[in-house]
Amino acid sequence: MGLTTRSVALTALMTLVTLGVIVLALASFSQYRSTVTSLAEDQTRGLLTASRLLQQSESMVASSAMLLLAENHFHRRQAMFEIGDRREWIDRLASELIELRGSDAHFEEIFQARERLVENLAQLDRWVQQRIDLRADLRSGVGSPGEPDQADLVQLADVEARIAELIRANRMLSRDLGVAVSFHVGDIRHDIQQTVDVLEKDIARRETILKSSVVGVILVVLATVVFIQRSVVGRLVTLQRAIARERPVADDIAVMGRDEIARMAQTIRHYVARINHNEQRIMAMNDELDFLATHDALTQLKNRHYFERTLNTYRESLEDQPYCVAMIDIDNFKLVNDRHGHDVGDEVIRWVADLLQANMPEGSLLARYGGEEFVALFPGEAAPLAQDALERTRERISAAPFVIGDQPITVSVSIGLASRLPGGDYALTLKAADESLYQAKRQGRNRLVVRRRRQDDEGGPR
Repeated sequence: MGLTTRSVALTALMTLVTLGVIVLALASFSQYRSTVTSLAEDQTRGLLTASRLLQQSESMVASSAMLLLAENHFHRRQAMFEIGDRREWIDRLASELIELRGSDAHFEEIFQARERLVENLAQLDRWVQQRIDLRADLRSGVGSPGEPDQADLVQLADVEARIAELIRANRMLSRDLGVAVSFHVGDIRHDIQQTVDVLEKDIARRETILKSSVVGVILVVLATVVFIQRSVVGRLVTLQRAIARERPVADDIAVMGRDEIARMAQTIRHYVARINHNEQRIMAMNDELDFLATHDALTQLKNRHYFERTLNTYRESLEDQPYCVAMIDIDNFKLVNDRHGHDVGDEVIRWVADLLQANMPEGSLLARYGGEEFVALFPGEAAPLAQDALERTRERISAAPFVIGDQPITVSVSIGLASRLPGGDYALTLKAADESLYQAKRQGRNRLVVRRRRQDDEGGPR
């Protein structure tokens, strides 16, 4: 066999092996791109939808607590409106998840649990409505003069017992709903992990084949090893190492020349950059969702949900230490909205929120409670500083009018402050602060009223 024949044979063999390696690499990267795209878009979207569905299920439980705590029909109807809204969200997210999953298996359990919970909440609404009416009758003095009507008391006790029974049932139904939703969250996570495992095994297998092919080229075409090492193998190994990392970075994928390998590297670099961008976008969305769940969109303060959740979390520690709770309300805020518009009203709320936040003692917690109302908690060492800080803030707000354009607007706040009541129950302390706030309103607004201990407090007079 002459030199030309051997050269042609070696060149043909090298060409075939090289083309095989390139095709294998392109197929691997194409499959990697398809799988990662599915993870970044479809499966991650499904996981996010399932997580939101779980969040809405938990929010329905919180809405039932709002219904239970309703003291009047307005709050009761507001809670039922919230429950209806959660139900609509659960239906919408479940339908979206069914579409993403391509199957409605096991979703019937979610709808059944939701329907039972909604029916139970409707019954609870009726009993809460009756409880509100009975309490109103007792307060109005229906019955014998100077005494509550015994029949109403018996009926109220029966209603309270039925409400307690419904609450226990609600807990069971809520748990069933949470379990049904959590099943899909876990199932989606399992699918994602399974896809990742299969992808890793396939990449490892194709990587092994790729390395074996490169070794074959080197052994068969020993005379051209330097050329192959510089032009093909070296670049492929560099590319393989760049994408074999746990978190590939587009800048680490070198694109040299204008041949097929360069185009392949450019494609991989493009998709790695796209994958990293999608991952960062998902993380940013998660951060935004976490922020929106705990902060007020207008003032950037903590919201009421976060404040109440924090109180529940530290309930035991609050019972063992001094603390103060303040309720703060912007005076005559409706007049500001009526005269200047809601946009100006929003600016006033933000301005007051900034002043309150700037003057809060270290360790305190300030939140927007709703509308033009704020709430503040001063635990531990911050409690003795509460009254001075609030009074200083109130004076600063009333002394410096809020200016829109060239038009000053006089703004003031009324504040109710209450220290920890005997027993440390923060709910009673919060109620006492609210009563002090209304007392400040009745006394002429733009003042701070401190709730003093009374003889009817648990533990007797101070």
